Amino acid sequence: MRTDWRQLSRAAGVAVTTNGLKVSLGGGRQHTLIVDEVDGDTAVLRLWSVAAPARVVLHPEMTDIVAWERNRTSDLVGFKVDGRGRLIGEAWVPQIGLDAEEWAIYVRAVAEACDRVEYLLTGRDEL
Repeated sequence: MRTDWRQLSRAAGVAVTTNGLKVSLGGGRQHTLIVDEVDGDTAVLRLWSVAAPARVVLHPEMTDIVAWERNRTSDLVGFKVDGRGRLIGEAWVPQIGLDAEEWAIYVRAVAEACDRVEYLLTGRDEL
């Protein structure tokens, strides 16, 4: 059974954009997330964001190691370098039984993790 992520987002107090979410963080910072609906045996949402654009990822092989080290300590948000050379943070969210409170936890976790990495690499709030 599919869950309407837009409705869950509104119920959780998260701003909905055309294809994703705009998450407000402390200190005037914000982060944009994209929501992809994934079909398969189990209905899943892929919640993701660019944590660092390709121009920041100067040494992809080193970024892969940083992502691997970060992924070892996190069960919720994973990082990888995508085909365009960007560092991506993502979470895969099962839709079955998903409510606004649980959705808000995923949204906040991805936004905060990506924003933290973005700030560490760029020193700015770019995305």
